[in-house]
Amino acid sequence: MEKKEQDAKTREKNRRKQARAERRALRRYKIAFAFFRFFMKPWMRLKFRYRYDSLKDIKGPYLLLANHNMEMDPILMGIAAKRQLFFVASEHIARKGFGTWFLMRYFHPILHRKGKDGARSVMNILKTLRNGSSVMLFPEGNRSFDGVTCPIPEATGKMAKHAGVPLVTYRLEGGYLTQPRFSLTLRKGRVTGHLVNVYQPEELKKMTDEEVNAAIAADLHEDAYEAQERERIAFKGKKPARGIESTLYRCPACGRFGTLVSDDKAVRCDCGYEAVYDVYGYLNETVSDSAGSGGTADGAEEKEEQTANQIVKQTTMRDLNAAQREALRKMLLDQSAGTPETKNEIFRDSVKVRRIGENHEVLWEREGAIFADRNGVYITGENDETIPVRELAIYSRNNIAAHCTDELVPYDVRGDERFNALKYLHLREIIAEAG
Repeated sequence: MEKKEQDAKTREKNRRKQARAERRALRRYKIAFAFFRFFMKPWMRLKFRYRYDSLKDIKGPYLLLANHNMEMDPILMGIAAKRQLFFVASEHIARKGFGTWFLMRYFHPILHRKGKDGARSVMNILKTLRNGSSVMLFPEGNRSFDGVTCPIPEATGKMAKHAGVPLVTYRLEGGYLTQPRFSLTLRKGRVTGHLVNVYQPEELKKMTDEEVNAAIAADLHEDAYEAQERERIAFKGKKPARGIESTLYRCPACGRFGTLVSDDKAVRCDCGYEAVYDVYGYLNETVSDSAGSGGTADGAEEKEEQTANQIVKQTTMRDLNAAQREALRKMLLDQSAGTPETKNEIFRDSVKVRRIGENHEVLWEREGAIFADRNGVYITGENDETIPVRELAIYSRNNIAAHCTDELVPYDVRGDERFNALKYLHLREIIAEAG
């Protein structure tokens, strides 16, 4: 009996100790949040002409969802919210050394492992909301590759409906052209934040999970090029085209994969294709008038401007991305194809492969490869063995979070600035769609 009483006292002591630590952490975060918001707000307004709808009058706790285009989107949302938020972040930030210590001590992000079952992340989100704090989530789980909001996972609506707090949807515009996914630099144009909807818990209960998810997708949808058609805004910066082949893996003219090479202003292929990336986010290909309407061959939406004996064909990253994905889909699903490129390897890249432990640490690191065939994606292991990738997600600019074998062992795959991770994501998606 005495032992049970002693154990109960010990548990109660530990519970109180943990509660005190959590209260101190929350106070520390509130101070840090207010401090950084105070200094970042004028800088973001000056640097990106950031204008926004304030969330200060919305009573918390609430679940805040927004679309994702810039690495600095959390700062933009923190400025709009005014009160502190708990952000859901990719677990790769747990390998940033001092930066990790700083973020975990002063901002306490809710870590989510990309590409893996998010049940633990959902539990932590709901726990934070029930403890009286608001949570900020970018439900796409990714920054846009082509200016269009990525699909919203089906589980998002279910979580939002059952959270028991108001759901706030917020749309950021201008972020993609300020920092295109391929870009190595930032551009100065205009970024705006719009409060779209506030759904009360009673309203959400009357909706199905699918209806909530559809509402979220509609509220967060942005197409950077539709916005440019309404109002042309220049986004000026250095090296605007550099790194564009980390998003475009197929030449729009000859249709080959992996032949595009960029410099600071343009992207080229050895077939003769050349397109200049302008300040409005369009690729401009100049061809002779005698080429007629042949030009680029993948059916992307084009605009033509006649200048003397030349035609300027203008295309968007949105249309080129859709065209390259469709070309890859047709090649993968062509059951009658008998060429080596469809029966053997389709893609291969030299990369750095890192094995990640359960506590987010790097267990080993080596130079290796990632490659793909009609059946899937693979990486090389510690002893050059071939390891099948079961789940794949992209984080930061072009890094891959891979979960391999049936046990979903986590790996980190990194290439150089020209490495294209998107083609592996597209291939995995197409294979999954085909069943």
